[in-house]
Amino acid sequence: MDELEFVAALKKKFPFSHGLGIGDDASVVRSGKRFQLVSSDMLIEDVHFRLSDVSQQQLAQKALAANISDIAAMGGRAQYFYLNLGFPGRLSAADLRLFFTGLKRGCRKWNVELAGGDYSRSEKMFIAIAIVGQSQKPILRRGARPGDWIAVTGPVGESALGLQMLLQGETTSPFIRKHKQVIPQCQKGLVLAGFVNAMIDISDGLLLDLSRMLKASGTGAEIDYEKIPVSPTFKKVCRQYHLSEKDLVLAGGEDYQLLFAVSPRKEILLQKTKIAYRIIGRMTAQQSLRVRENGRPIRIPRLGFDHFHENKAERT
Repeated sequence: MDELEFVAALKKKFPFSHGLGIGDDASVVRSGKRFQLVSSDMLIEDVHFRLSDVSQQQLAQKALAANISDIAAMGGRAQYFYLNLGFPGRLSAADLRLFFTGLKRGCRKWNVELAGGDYSRSEKMFIAIAIVGQSQKPILRRGARPGDWIAVTGPVGESALGLQMLLQGETTSPFIRKHKQVIPQCQKGLVLAGFVNAMIDISDGLLLDLSRMLKASGTGAEIDYEKIPVSPTFKKVCRQYHLSEKDLVLAGGEDYQLLFAVSPRKEILLQKTKIAYRIIGRMTAQQSLRVRENGRPIRIPRLGFDHFHENKAERT
């Protein structure tokens, strides 16, 4: 069983009668003229991060940003959150203070408030956040249609490159900074909500998150690799460290860019907003996922990070 099959089984076993439940970036419940969005995510030591690689302040902000990104992917605005924190006894009170200093900075940066939560001692550090937001028009994963353009709001693979550099002993690089310092695409999510048919944030890899959108929408996709935003510096560093560029771009996670489907007609209107994005492919009626480079099919290395297939720490 992979993660997609697991989520599908849960959705079938636990029907949600109040709105949209399991299976998207957030649950959706109507609240008056608006919709309430609720999402949760967790970071676990030695699964998502190593304490030797990241400061407590960076860790707190990254955990918060990853949850805010889920709300942005629904075209919503995050409002407040609950924090469940497991903190190892081997860490000091000063470490704990630094964590909450970072969390406070994140609250100011993204205009959200801490509403409550729970705290416990634990063998491994874990951070579990449940975040609440609001939207006038939630954007789901399931709205894509054949003929829609597929687009992404920025570069992908850079966070995964930063992780690989960390694992090889490097400590300073723009890519390492991108891995440690998540920037949720909050404003872009709000703008895109007025134009797009489907949207998801790229947390587990471009192809894996795209496959989630395809499954939800009942569509397929063709991706043109050469259209994916990849910088010359990224290519150079991949060669320097003997890393597969395509594997990082297509399957690397934690970029938290927004991946969306938009009709050609609405895309013309979207251009007038001047927000940055790049069209990388098109939705198809045939339910398959194909990647081409300069018109030729290329091998898909893997879809992305799947908790049911990975048995060691891959994230930081």
